[in-house]
Amino acid sequence: MYLGPAFLFAAFASLFFVPGFLDTPLGMLTPRQFVSELLFSVFALIALASLARSIELDPVWPWRPEFRRMMNWLLGRTQ
Repeated sequence: MYLGPAFLFAAFASLFFVPGFLDTPLGMLTPRQFVSELLFSVFALIALASLARSIELDPVWPWRPEFRRMMNWLLGRTQ
């Protein structure tokens, strides 16, 4: 449920990446670069938060009981 938005926001973040941003002093950034990196930071943080929420709640991760239950059912194992 949260894994899809994580990938979506990561894709949005990649659109706003400015190469060499960390090497450029903040005062030398153009307004366009600054806004682009600000958007990159916001989208990257949302993507990371969504990924963390996915790891916590989504059943697609192997350590979740729902995942193990589904794999046992798919492989025909009894509990």
